[in-house]
Amino acid sequence: MTTNDLDSVIASFLTGSASAAPGDTLIVRTWSDDDWKRVFGFATLQSIKAGDALIRRGEPERKLYFILRGRLEVVIDSRDGLSLGPLTRVGAGSVLGEQSFFDASPRSASAWAVDDCDVAAMSPDQFAALEKEHPGQARDLLFALGRILAARLRSTTAKVRG
Repeated sequence: MTTNDLDSVIASFLTGSASAAPGDTLIVRTWSDDDWKRVFGFATLQSIKAGDALIRRGEPERKLYFILRGRLEVVIDSRDGLSLGPLTRVGAGSVLGEQSFFDASPRSASAWAVDDCDVAAMSPDQFAALEKEHPGQARDLLFALGRILAARLRSTTAKVRG
């Protein structure tokens, strides 16, 4: 990834963070653009065309996806097991795949691109490399991901309670 690519990725991610839904935004308030450059330097950029799947329920893959541009819809199997029901939409400035990233279990839902999307994918091995070289940033990232997990759990709990 070139410096220009990283600059563009960071700008897109931070612009999306400013407009993302509360609780879905990955924000580390103390980080500068250089801090984000270091983190995204440990990720792999991917493009997903509108209509294509990024994550498929049941797959063992564990990458964490930072959404840089576009929107993705998260879908789950309906009770009949045959159709899919939309759960939520997430856009730039957010992340997907955090559950499997942390617990190494198969994907619990699927996600497909509503628009053409760009993501930065980080595998557990890439995170381990970040942690080795920049332990403070890795810790900050874990806490930011924890806040998103907590917000999503609270939202799900509220939906279940009605």
